[in-house]
Amino acid sequence: MTSPGEGRPRPWVEDDDTEAVRPYAVTGGRTTPSVPVDLMALVRATGSVPEHHLDPDQLYAVHACAREPRTVAEIAAALRRPVQVTKILISDLIGLGAVRLRTPVAAAGGHTSERLLEKLLDGLENL
Repeated sequence: MTSPGEGRPRPWVEDDDTEAVRPYAVTGGRTTPSVPVDLMALVRATGSVPEHHLDPDQLYAVHACAREPRTVAEIAAALRRPVQVTKILISDLIGLGAVRLRTPVAAAGGHTSERLLEKLLDGLENL
């Protein structure tokens, strides 16, 4: 999977891939999302929030799911952030109206699809 915005610099990551911003700073010290976010949930950008209203991690997450829905695991891999940090970022984006979340049951009509499981596995392998 190619990273969204590939070729764009990530200013909060140093050259040696050591994160310049620690996870607790990204989440404001929070350890749980404000709304429940399932690891297999599909996230889709709404396009309704101007990019200049988002911080770098939020913007990168929105770009990750702008073209097609992505699982939370895939977005975590694209951001190179722990899953829990990504869940908090996504819950913040839901609150802003920048993304929509579809639970696996709603996305698959009550059944987990093979494509969804493959996407989840790809996202986890990229972690």
